[in-house]
Amino acid sequence: MPNRLQWEVFVSAQIPVVTSDLPPGASEMKWSPISSTLISGKRDAVLVDTAITVDQNQKLVDWIAHSGKHLTAIYATHGHGDHFFGVNTIQKKFPKARFVATSEVIAVMRKQASVPVVESYWKPRFPGQIDSTLLTADELKVGVFELEGEQLISVPLGHTDTDSTTCLHVPSIGLAVCGDALYNDVHLHLGESNAEGRKEWIAALDKIESLKPVAAIAGHKRPGAPDTPSNIEATRKYIRDFDRIAYHTKNALDLYNEMLAIYPERVNPAVLWYSAQAVKPGN
Repeated sequence: MPNRLQWEVFVSAQIPVVTSDLPPGASEMKWSPISSTLISGKRDAVLVDTAITVDQNQKLVDWIAHSGKHLTAIYATHGHGDHFFGVNTIQKKFPKARFVATSEVIAVMRKQASVPVVESYWKPRFPGQIDSTLLTADELKVGVFELEGEQLISVPLGHTDTDSTTCLHVPSIGLAVCGDALYNDVHLHLGESNAEGRKEWIAALDKIESLKPVAAIAGHKRPGAPDTPSNIEATRKYIRDFDRIAYHTKNALDLYNEMLAIYPERVNPAVLWYSAQAVKPGN
């Protein structure tokens, strides 16, 4: 009997960021591409993560509508704004879709959607593009919900590229939607991770690997890149390389250049630059 559930990934393309803090030699900054996953059955579907701007999320809405499915829920893997700021736009089209996340993720969301953070961080970078209504999720109290009789399990991962992250595991189809615990050929955001946090991130990747997924969806991925479990080890290796180089380099520029020499083709080296500056501030 064929699996009842299927999945597809929509990648919101890179968009310009307004900032004067540019990486060495760069003339502009763009945000990393963002993955949103639609898990669907015969009639209904669940969306995992949104994008940032109203325009990005309207394109996401059109993609979901084209599937012909009835959207029953929106799940946020973690509390970064670039993965939940689109909920209001999506619920305008699908008003019965319930927005859910764990209580720990909701705590991070509330900070991201707070007036001080939106006014100081998000709006200056994306002027006139952030929804005026930023919604936070209802608590997913038991950690499990269903789609057409199949379980979707929220797996706590702890600290990855921010605090209190999760992945959504769908055992019936071997799917792990990993949010920003996993990256797919995009530079990692390590700006919120000290040495201990990077160890926690590696432990989170070990936990994802223990689920033995057939497909593992990264929160940020190169468009068209395959969603294979090999990205788990690739993400783990990137963190270990960063750790090793951070230990022996004296300043952000050296750390940036040495990492870039190992990963010259990954999308969005600006993120690497910000990670290097966070680890080597003022150097």
